[in-house]
Amino acid sequence: MFRRSVARRFWKIANPINRPLAGLLPWWVLLETKGRRSGKRRLTPFANGPFDGKSIQLIAVHGAHSAFAHNIAADPHVRLKRRGRWRTGTAELVEPDDASLQHFSSYARLGYRTLGEDPKILRIDFDRS
Repeated sequence: MFRRSVARRFWKIANPINRPLAGLLPWWVLLETKGRRSGKRRLTPFANGPFDGKSIQLIAVHGAHSAFAHNIAADPHVRLKRRGRWRTGTAELVEPDDASLQHFSSYARLGYRTLGEDPKILRIDFDRS
């Protein structure tokens, strides 16, 4: 529980700082979900992950425990800003495996190893444009 409280404090400081930069810098992406209760737009920065043009994988450090995961469970339709471009898609949380984690940068895997509490892979399948 101590680990989670430290991580929460860290993200309360880091996320507002990184939100304006996420989606523009190549190592960050910005996930937009719709609040499950409020219906308001919610933005969460993530370390960029493997992208094949049709989908992207991101590391969800706190897995299903995070607020954005609850929002996705209520409405899986999301938007993702990557390198200045918004794309729409459908998100789902999947179990990580060693093979899929090898495709992430060492920076992205750092949160998985240090701050993670039941981490998952967030997979977003993009709508056809």
